[in-house]
Amino acid sequence: MFIIGRLLFYGVFFACHGRKQGYHSIKIEDRAYVEMNAIIIARKDEGTIIGENAVVGACTLVNKSIPEGATSMGVPAKVIG
Repeated sequence: MFIIGRLLFYGVFFACHGRKQGYHSIKIEDRAYVEMNAIIIARKDEGTIIGENAVVGACTLVNKSIPEGATSMGVPAKVIG
């Protein structure tokens, strides 16, 4: 299941499996900003959430939730601000 707010650039990839496999949803909250070619992976133990007003840089691999208002970049994603 996807719950998407706004501001997704082209080439963003979502990787998740069904609930049968034990994976949860990906939620992108309002005013989150996900730049091009980012990859967001659903976690098996909990959902992956991109918090409100968070920024995910281009080509970032998100494998865990990003807190509200945080800026993250890298492979895997690291909060830098």
